[in-house]
Amino acid sequence: MVDDFQRRLGELRYVDGVEKVEHVPYPTGDEFWVRFNRPFDKGRLEDLAKKHGWAVIGFGGLPSKLPRQIGELIWNGVRMVIATRLSGWAKFTSSLGFEPDGIAKIAQDAHGPYQIFIATQEQGVQLLYEYLGLKYVAPAPPPKPVPQPQAAASAKPSPAAPKPTVPTPAPPVAAPKLPAPASPSKPADEKPTPKPTSQG
Repeated sequence: MVDDFQRRLGELRYVDGVEKVEHVPYPTGDEFWVRFNRPFDKGRLEDLAKKHGWAVIGFGGLPSKLPRQIGELIWNGVRMVIATRLSGWAKFTSSLGFEPDGIAKIAQDAHGPYQIFIATQEQGVQLLYEYLGLKYVAPAPPPKPVPQPQAAASAKPSPAAPKPTVPTPAPPVAAPKLPAPASPSKPADEKPTPKPTSQG
């Protein structure tokens, strides 16, 4: 995978021999394209690739010889692939148009007479910088995520807190029944006092 596209676009845009620099996104992975405005030095590229343990493998020899209308249907214009050294059978299949996995590839520009260097891996970008005589600087690693205290605390299982007990109210106590107040009664042995009568 290729990283740090914006910095590289700025670094390579005005380099002598470079016509255009592009970041081309694909579902299978982003690619870094550099269009040249002069012939590509294949011998120099092969020497640099060999120094790093890679090989420049010819690709698409047979499809490139077909008529253009037919060739475009089965071939994307890639002429060389920079990959690990291939066996004889793999070299044969690559000449038929089966592209091996690699770090970069060289395609024929459909809109001009020169080539396009297509880096598909970071090692391909490094090789391109060496080919152009530029100092290669590896991309900065992505910043490490900072753990958030709340997220860490919520991740730990908290001990089960005891459920608060609600006191159950006691059943109401019935007030003691008091005897009804006795009505005033006169003793039975007492005689009623006679009412005075007026004599006259």
